Amino acid sequence: MPDIKDYLQVNNTRLFYSIKGEGEPLVLLHGVPFNDLRIWDYQVDTFARKYKVVCYDHRGYGKSDVPVSSFSYFDDLKFLIEALELKKVSLIGSSFGGSVAIDFALKYPELLKSLILVGPALNGYPYPPDFMTEAMNMYMTAYSEGPEAAIEKSIDNPFWEYFFPSPERKEARAKVLQITRDAKKCFSWDPRIAAVLEPYASERLNEIRIPTLIILSDRESDFNIEVGEYIHKNIENSTKVVIPGCGHLPHVENPEEFNWIVLNFLSGDRHSLNDAGKLLF
Repeated sequence: MPDIKDYLQVNNTRLFYSIKGEGEPLVLLHGVPFNDLRIWDYQVDTFARKYKVVCYDHRGYGKSDVPVSSFSYFDDLKFLIEALELKKVSLIGSSFGGSVAIDFALKYPELLKSLILVGPALNGYPYPPDFMTEAMNMYMTAYSEGPEAAIEKSIDNPFWEYFFPSPERKEARAKVLQITRDAKKCFSWDPRIAAVLEPYASERLNEIRIPTLIILSDRESDFNIEVGEYIHKNIENSTKVVIPGCGHLPHVENPEEFNWIVLNFLSGDRHSLNDAGKLLF
């Protein structure tokens, strides 16, 4: 079974990526600012038994290069898919990675087979004022006190509690905390240089025709649940599943349940989700 970890020159930058397995391509997109491709560690081996699993660090995160000029995440993804000679990919996007996946689906629909969105963000759907205030405070802390202080204060901030697995899930929490504490690079560049698709995706969801799965969690933030519901309402060929007992990262908190749901969806077996008593809508 191929197991590759390497750098790829894409759009005047280097993206760090991994490939494992053979079969139809399945590309996994992490969230930001405190994630990298390691957030999918509990999925790769399982999915690679049937699929060619591709993970990569977004530009400015993990081991990928920091941006030095304007760019778009969805075009980075297109160049990566073309460079790796992937055909008709399925995308799984978590959080911000979900918004990248949606923009990509709107810009390059001919390259996609299916779409899985996990607690997704959505370009054009406005963040609430308290979210923007807390995010600004985090970046101001990084500027005045350093990245380490900004990260530790975010971990201790009750506002961001939904992002971190509960203390009862010791292994999952330790993993997310480690990845978060390694994410100091995210404060070294201005995220505003990343272009989003226009017109905004929030007004164009009805253009997405491919099978789409939205995975939410019942301990997720109210805003992320609201966004997920909006996406489900506006993509006609979509299915929504709620995984109980998890926050923002169900693929880390309950990987067995998450992986089972994803594999059944990708196989086209939606009935088994319903028959098994999942919270399916």
